[in-house]
Amino acid sequence: MKFTDIKQALDWIMARRSNGNHFARFQKVMAKLNDPQDDFKMIHVAGTNGKGSTVTFLRDMLMGLGYHVGTLQSPHFLSHLDRIRFDAKNISEKDFLAILNEYYAFFIEEELSMFEMDYIIMCAYFKKMKVDYVIVEVGMGGLYDSTNVVHKPLLSIITTIGHDHLKELGPSLKDVTLNKCGIIKKDCPLLTGHLSADLKKVALAEALKKNSPYYELKRYKDLRGGNFIYEDEKYHIRSLASYQVHNACLALAALKILAKCYGVRYERVLIKNALAMSLWPGRFEAIDRAPLVIVDGAHNLEGAKALKDSLARIPLKKVLLFSSLKRKDYLAMLEILKDSFDRIYLVDFDHPECFDAERVAYENGYLYAEDYYELFEDLKKKTSCIILSGSLYFISAFYERFKQRRYY
Repeated sequence: MKFTDIKQALDWIMARRSNGNHFARFQKVMAKLNDPQDDFKMIHVAGTNGKGSTVTFLRDMLMGLGYHVGTLQSPHFLSHLDRIRFDAKNISEKDFLAILNEYYAFFIEEELSMFEMDYIIMCAYFKKMKVDYVIVEVGMGGLYDSTNVVHKPLLSIITTIGHDHLKELGPSLKDVTLNKCGIIKKDCPLLTGHLSADLKKVALAEALKKNSPYYELKRYKDLRGGNFIYEDEKYHIRSLASYQVHNACLALAALKILAKCYGVRYERVLIKNALAMSLWPGRFEAIDRAPLVIVDGAHNLEGAKALKDSLARIPLKKVLLFSSLKRKDYLAMLEILKDSFDRIYLVDFDHPECFDAERVAYENGYLYAEDYYELFEDLKKKTSCIILSGSLYFISAFYERFKQRRYY
């Protein structure tokens, strides 16, 4: 079979979500291809929250220093193609189709899942583009994630440890930490964000087992408004979110390790300029100013707490439009957020796993709106600050309608 239509190709690959294959089998699959992932200078990033932002900040700083950078991230935001990017640009439809067609028979023979196929397509594409560095975001966990087939990354990063996927990786946070520490490789440095004392002990012990040099994010000073001080240097980012300062500092720490261990260039002026321009869409992103409209893909308890902390910096009356996938702990998220808003509307969006917003609103005393975009248009006329949150998929759906009306 040969795909000629990108929609047909993406529908096919996204339908192959789960195949029941084990990680050991995918290792053998990559071995059949001569382990192309090991041809790259790779940075591997795991964690509960902050992976995408940390990847983006690090990518943009490396690009600002003149390097060509490839990234693999998930889930996608607006298009499946934005999972695979070269120098911050999506893989082209032409290249995606060409590589998919080249490997189609192999994919079918090996019964690969979407994530596994994306990984192989990434390898083929970045080889063609002659990338300098590749930054790969773990899908879930670490130890048995498809991305963990890399044998010797330059650096492994664990951003945060939280309760999301506790069912799959738990039952305890220690178990979650051990799973994420599965990305640590022998003699390869490990960098962690701010972890609790107990979980830091777990990560450090795992690093020692692998003889992995252990680095922990140093303290920084958040000056608010996107300004912060890290290691006596002042920096600025576009985001107003407090949690993005953590992610930016983590990316700076990673860059310093790459400079120290591998000779990556480190020029402060270029780094500061790149960091100041960097933006990961959908994470406490102000997309309009009159009124202030912020979209934030907080989709778990830690994300809700981080959103609440950042909202405390905005001295305006706020309205929340919230939607979630049914598998998430949305009632606990709403409990965290409810005191930050004058009104909270629960809304539906087009996704097979969307929660029943009308039922949840009725049972828990929240407002409900059938069409979130009609509600948004109405609120714009009489509200000073609108926040949209609860699910990255909801934020993505909102973006599409927002762009269609030429607001973005």
